[in-house]
Amino acid sequence: MSAPQEVEPTATTDLLPIPQPPAAPSTPVNPLAAHPPTASNDLQYDGTEQGQDSDEVDSAYAGSIIQSETSTLDSSILQYREENGRTYHAYGSTEHWGPNDEQAQDQQDLSHHFWTLVLGGDLYSAPIKDPQDVLDVGTGTGIWAIDVADMIPEAVVKGIDLSPIQPAWIPPNLKFEIDDYNKDWVDTNRYDLIHSREILGTVPDWVAFYKKAFNALRPGGWMDSTEPTIYLQSIHTPLEKDHPFVMWPTLFNEIGQKTGITFDVAPNMKKWMEEAGFVNVEEKILRVAVGKWPKDRKQKELGVWNQLRLDTGLRDFTERRMRNVLNWENDEILVLVAKCRSAVSNSKEGLYIDLYHVYGQKPEEKKA
Repeated sequence: MSAPQEVEPTATTDLLPIPQPPAAPSTPVNPLAAHPPTASNDLQYDGTEQGQDSDEVDSAYAGSIIQSETSTLDSSILQYREENGRTYHAYGSTEHWGPNDEQAQDQQDLSHHFWTLVLGGDLYSAPIKDPQDVLDVGTGTGIWAIDVADMIPEAVVKGIDLSPIQPAWIPPNLKFEIDDYNKDWVDTNRYDLIHSREILGTVPDWVAFYKKAFNALRPGGWMDSTEPTIYLQSIHTPLEKDHPFVMWPTLFNEIGQKTGITFDVAPNMKKWMEEAGFVNVEEKILRVAVGKWPKDRKQKELGVWNQLRLDTGLRDFTERRMRNVLNWENDEILVLVAKCRSAVSNSKEGLYIDLYHVYGQKPEEKKA
């Protein structure tokens, strides 16, 4: 293994501050508002009619842009749990909030395209070239792992998930396993790169999770994590208390308190990774619009994809936890989801979200 690479500090630009939330609640609904993060990209509002008008996902515009215990697939794993017309994984003790049916799989693949665009076409940001052993934690449909296996054909790539929803035809250097990443990990000192993305709300102890990844990495290997915040903001003014995207994160913070599994992950990843022993930890905060309101065409493109991602994923993300933890009725859930979808389709609101990309290195072994 070569010597640790020098990691340049992340270049940031002091952007428009995240608006302060309304003063009414004694505890801010968005804890980031008191200490706004510095994002690495600027957003400017497009006040033209083209930038503002968007009553629904703009398909025409989008169309112009789109040119431990490892189990075999026995019958019990394939007997998915069905709740309210959706299917969920049957394996393991972890109850993932997301369904695993075809609709959810399509949404995961759409999200993968969005995240790849956010990273400028890259699949990870850790400064490692051609890792030879790669693990994708919470692989979902396996689309990230497939892309990595295609990109680095000499690498051995493995994806783990609770649901066997990955395709049968995959690159020869890739394998999928059914596994629960909240249980003990078997591998030690094996991987050059471990990747996780959008597993918020599924990990009871993030420091313990990162320690497992730390132990599974070879000295000099990298952990690469990406998560969105649960707080949407407006470029114009603070959101009112009755705005659906003030209510929505407040409810998910309540779910986190009741279950002991937080959804407020993104701004804490750097700290948790360092507590687990990682060094050279870097945090990138990427501010992405919701909708086509930015002036910059690249930001406008990302905004449209972000709008599509949220529009198709809000119900998947919301309903199981709201129903099973907060005891909401289905009609109540659908009303909240409809309000959230209406908000993301209204470009005049100038909504945006901060995405956190954090990577850190397991120290190299000291030479005698």
